[in-house]
Amino acid sequence: MELKGKQKAMLRRLANNKDIMFQIGQSGITQQVVDNVLTNLKKHEVGRVSILNNCPDSPAEIINKLEENDIMVVYKIGRVLLLYKQNKKLKDWIRL
Repeated sequence: MELKGKQKAMLRRLANNKDIMFQIGQSGITQQVVDNVLTNLKKHEVGRVSILNNCPDSPAEIINKLEENDIMVVYKIGRVLLLYKQNKKLKDWIRL
């Protein structure tokens, strides 16, 4: 699903007041990190991830790994990624 500009802006607005949920560091993007991100996105649908400078994986590799697991990367600013995964089972799910 490709997001339009207004949809991306809405997700940015929702995630702007939230803290960064995970930091990807020296162990890189492992399956355990992906599973933890998925668990968090099931509860909140939107979140931010920070890539630390000592991470051995490039941001492009991390984005590819997340997208393989059906996590949408809405935008990347510097070393911060905004992630989104729709969950219609939530009471107040995000309607785009």
